[in-house]
Amino acid sequence: MMKGAYSGACAVLAGLMCLGLSGVAQAGDPSARDWIPAPPGTNVIATYLASLHSHGFYDRGDRIPNGPKVDVQALVLRPMAFRQIGNVTVQYELIAPMYRTSLKVPGVPDDRMTGFGDVQAGAAFWFYNNEETKTWFAWEPFITFPIGRYDGSHADVSPGKNRWTTIQDFAFVKGFGESTFLEGVAEFEFYGNNDNYYGQTLKKSPSIRLMALASTNISPNAYVGLRYRYETGGREKVNGQVYTPRLKNHQLAAEATYQINDANQIQLQYIHDLKVETGPRMRGVQLRYAYAF
Repeated sequence: MMKGAYSGACAVLAGLMCLGLSGVAQAGDPSARDWIPAPPGTNVIATYLASLHSHGFYDRGDRIPNGPKVDVQALVLRPMAFRQIGNVTVQYELIAPMYRTSLKVPGVPDDRMTGFGDVQAGAAFWFYNNEETKTWFAWEPFITFPIGRYDGSHADVSPGKNRWTTIQDFAFVKGFGESTFLEGVAEFEFYGNNDNYYGQTLKKSPSIRLMALASTNISPNAYVGLRYRYETGGREKVNGQVYTPRLKNHQLAAEATYQINDANQIQLQYIHDLKVETGPRMRGVQLRYAYAF
């Protein structure tokens, strides 16, 4: 339907943390069938509750013994509106997250912060929209506005990232039989500079996320789905010095969705990082409720 201060210990981990925590909670990650558009004129309000916890911390593919531990809780509000422009279905949306992030590094005081994150605004365009053949192709650009709570001396746990970004999504969906769908999504993210990362300048190279999704109905009102995500790129530098290499991360998510009635839908998702090159390896659950009107 829808789519603390820069202490010695923290300095050693700076490159790991700035990269590792940046991908912990991707508020815009798609679920199965998100890229099948609702009829023009439909409005949707979706809310997400997520809780993710680290089970290992990695540096260039090697697990760090007694490494940092990360916990992230998220609440996300995502209003959407489907409209028609000429022959093209368009979906306008905002993603407004709130995070509570806790970081435990052995030998230093725990660091945590709660607050609103950066807001994303996007508009999806379905350039191919054929319900008869169950085939869709869409493009959606996003802009991230750096208005979330940010503290340069607690940059790794700040809900905001203190930088502009733009995301370009390309999605293809194909249905088979009565209720089986396969989806492919390519996502490209470009980052502005964070000019106050513990008093220094943080630069990040573009990231690429490739996702494959599959779903099928198990009853007229319920379906199950899987999402595989591969993320690469995202090398980061602080004042010109490379602190983290490019990402090579693999993630799997399993979900179950129930359509309560025409207006109400609920979804439970389990998220598990299969492999992380640098940063925390996360796992947890996400609950989504969507209301359409």
